[in-house]
Amino acid sequence: MKIEEIRLYAERLDALKEFYSVHLEFPIIDSSNTSITFSVGSSRLTFVQSDCVATPFYHFAFNIVETKNELAIEWLKSKGININQVDDHDESYFESWNCHSIYFYDPAGNIVEFIARHNQEHESDSEFSTKDIINISEIGLPSEDVIELSTYIQEEYNEQIYLSGSPTFTPIGDEEGLVILSSLQRIWLGSNKESEIFPVEIVINKGESGTKQLLQYPYKVTTI
Repeated sequence: MKIEEIRLYAERLDALKEFYSVHLEFPIIDSSNTSITFSVGSSRLTFVQSDCVATPFYHFAFNIVETKNELAIEWLKSKGININQVDDHDESYFESWNCHSIYFYDPAGNIVEFIARHNQEHESDSEFSTKDIINISEIGLPSEDVIELSTYIQEEYNEQIYLSGSPTFTPIGDEEGLVILSSLQRIWLGSNKESEIFPVEIVINKGESGTKQLLQYPYKVTTI
């Protein structure tokens, strides 16, 4: 699955602008009083001003060059970004996924992940930089019924469960791009936050144009 863009809602666009453009050095593609869009490798990350009573937050991930997970930790720390440790470690290794993950918060409280997928080989021997952030590779979609939403997405978009799924956690897609279905009140790894439902828009490349809502959820998927 190729994720072209995710559009998330947020209350603090000014703080997000500084965090992503200054600290993470993402180029700004478009900016207004109500939204801001960053270039992230081959993907786009957009934040839209939220009018919600609740404060929205999301989990999303960026693929990074697979040999640079340790350098990425040093780079984040040099930017003054605190790493969310898991079991007292700055990174987590997942054997079945063959990847290392690094978690941190942005100013909106989003759970951001750098993920080094070791099945994807990228040659690079330089220090870590923004150029080593490849694309948006994950977006979390909390659900009241993970199996129901999983079945719908698989049938509607001709995608498959990645490796394995369960009623509480099901990834759909592939290493390039995944939607992560989570049951409600499940703690997002790399955080102390329970999953909640907030509006999100996802643009994926499927070779055809259209926009659909995912069942009863405030999730819109646009295909191009």
